[in-house]
Amino acid sequence: MFKARVLLTLLLASSFALAACGGRDDDSKPTPDATADVTTTPDATIDGTTNTDVTTPNDLTSTDTTPDQTGATEDTTALCSDNIDNDSNGFTDCDDFGCRGLSVCPVEESNQFCSDGLDNDADGFVDCDDSQCQTLRVCTRESTNAACSDNTDNDGDQLVDCDDDQCDIEGIVVCDSGVAANPMPTDIIAAAIAECTDGVDNDTNNFTDCRDFACSLNTEITVCLDLPREGGNVLCADGIDNDLDGTIDCADNGCGAEGTVICAAGQPVTLTPTERAAAANAVCGDGVDNDTNTYIDCNDFGCSQNPDVNVCVGENNDTLCSDGLDNDTNGHIDCEDFGCSKNPYVTVCDLENTAAECGDGIDNDGNGYADCGDFSCDKTAACE
Repeated sequence: MFKARVLLTLLLASSFALAACGGRDDDSKPTPDATADVTTTPDATIDGTTNTDVTTPNDLTSTDTTPDQTGATEDTTALCSDNIDNDSNGFTDCDDFGCRGLSVCPVEESNQFCSDGLDNDADGFVDCDDSQCQTLRVCTRESTNAACSDNTDNDGDQLVDCDDDQCDIEGIVVCDSGVAANPMPTDIIAAAIAECTDGVDNDTNNFTDCRDFACSLNTEITVCLDLPREGGNVLCADGIDNDLDGTIDCADNGCGAEGTVICAAGQPVTLTPTERAAAANAVCGDGVDNDTNTYIDCNDFGCSQNPDVNVCVGENNDTLCSDGLDNDTNGHIDCEDFGCSKNPYVTVCDLENTAAECGDGIDNDGNGYADCGDFSCDKTAACE
């Protein structure tokens, strides 16, 4: 019996040693994937006793067909802080969703963090001014004139109506510095719309009118819904504040994109349509990151979605986005291609790129991402 115990002990020790080595042989070559995960040692008869309990765990299973290393991903602290687009998806470090939640990429997307008065993710926006907070209860329940005058604590923060800081924002006219407005506007909605279109930063948060979430996400402020982005050679030269953010044409940052040649250093440039097209194609084919956004030429939406640009082979107009062909041979056809689905000049695709669509909590374009989680919302007033 003593011999049996010794032999059994040696077998178990051998098994655990093999497991500790990760299922590798003496020269450290990986065990083939076809090796079973748990290999049962044949029954052994020791001192007349049959042993059926000794098993040898291995590193891999017979159904494991995925290599241990399939290529670079961007989801570790090291890879998310090296300033490299390791997975070549166009997004570097903390701009890549794979990095979200890591210590090097803190987020501000919980009711707790969105109401603590801190800029937790160090992006320059605090609490409800941060796009990551916009759809959370603490930032949405008490942000209209109706909610700020119903004698109810809509967001559960123990503050009711005008006592809540969320009622002291642009477009909320029923409150004045923490107390009920006196006199109360006779037409509350009209007064709210007027405040969100007066060109003034009424709540002193450095955002004006529809560029302020307080206006762009307030369903009462109808003028801020479905506004076009200020960008491109047409909208940047029409003399209109198209996105109602208080800046017109070349004074708007959106008019500094690559391919928008009607503006230079924030100042208008006089060009004929022919000259404009020639200049846009030249800029979008010079191999230079002209707007310093890390995207060059046709990899920049300023070029690939620009109707003046024809040097970029792509799917970027109604015809090419509805012909059933993969015109740019990138594996995506028509509205499945970002060149179509994220293009404000394309009308044949269901888009998610307006302030209203990017703040309604709905995945409007059916791509699995809603509101500010959708890249097409990045440049809207709701997500900037």
